[in-house]
Amino acid sequence: MGDGETQIQHLSTFIFLAEILDDEEECMEIEHKQSLGLHLNLQKKRSEMPKVNNYMRVIDDMTFMYQNIDDFKLHYRLHRDTFDIVLNEVFIWLHIAYRGGSLPIEPDKQLLVFLNYLGNQQSMRECAHLFGLSKSTVHRVIHSVTSAMLQIKDKVIRWPNGEEQKEIAREVQRNCGIPGVVGFIDGTHIRLASAPGGDRNFYNRKGYPSMQLQAVVDNKLQIISAYTGWPGCTHDARVLRNSLLYHNAESGRSFIQDHQLLADNAYPLRNWLISPYKNYGNLTLQQHRFNKKLSSARQTIERAFGHLKGRFRRLKEVTLHDPKDVAQLIMAACILHNFCVINTEELEEFMDSSENDPNACQNVYLNGANGVARRMRLLQLV
Repeated sequence: MGDGETQIQHLSTFIFLAEILDDEEECMEIEHKQSLGLHLNLQKKRSEMPKVNNYMRVIDDMTFMYQNIDDFKLHYRLHRDTFDIVLNEVFIWLHIAYRGGSLPIEPDKQLLVFLNYLGNQQSMRECAHLFGLSKSTVHRVIHSVTSAMLQIKDKVIRWPNGEEQKEIAREVQRNCGIPGVVGFIDGTHIRLASAPGGDRNFYNRKGYPSMQLQAVVDNKLQIISAYTGWPGCTHDARVLRNSLLYHNAESGRSFIQDHQLLADNAYPLRNWLISPYKNYGNLTLQQHRFNKKLSSARQTIERAFGHLKGRFRRLKEVTLHDPKDVAQLIMAACILHNFCVINTEELEEFMDSSENDPNACQNVYLNGANGVARRMRLLQLV
């Protein structure tokens, strides 16, 4: 092969390689553009999350039509009339005077945001999209409305006076035959999404993190005492002994003479607190009958917890992280529960009996002698 032919062959090889490199560069450029386009498209999707336009106004307008009268309650878990009553009570605490800049959120919208959050298990981000707000604003609104609810707590959750105790006792005795019953006490666990600060004390006997809620209800399911904040591992009786209810009752400031609460076996006998006879296989027929009547009457507190968690479904799992915020949210739900009872809202449609509560534990404190004597007297009367 001559020098000329060799040069031509080298030149052809060079051209072939150059074409390959050009093709690779072009492919790389196309791939880069496609990747960049996909990245920009993803960024666009993130920044343009869909929001519901005028969600609050749409629901509000619909509920004025007779055929959609229950839509407001479906979305906000309260009847419109009850909503108006609650709004009137907390309006002064939610109203913010305009001082320039961004317009403040109106009290009615704040309350609707709070009810939507408390009545459902959606995230704050989802709640924010419904109302056209940012997640941080929703968080701030929930805190503001919770604080406003606590301002009216003593007005809505209050201990009955002497005449009211007598009236409750008459109604309970008419239904179950046990005299002198002012209310029913028990505890329930509010499930938490995670243990605050990783504290293992929040894990209850069932193995999930929770916060204790102790409540006393009357015969109409109205909460007359509520106490929360203790971690899930705490025994019911210990929660009671640290509550204001216990100290007031022990000092004789809570009950009129010969009146008491009914409880389960987790609680010790006191002269104002009656629990069933423990069954070790040696109970008399009369004691069995007494236990049956007491157990039947105590279903009132179970139904109250069922309504509380069924209507305000956020209590099925609270995602807040600060224990103080969790406790205040629980108390706000108790206040709203009472508004529903006081304003004779239908309770049965929101009852939830699926909760497997880990509160079935035995009393760890000594029974009081006066409590033992009180239960003996009641046994003779029923």
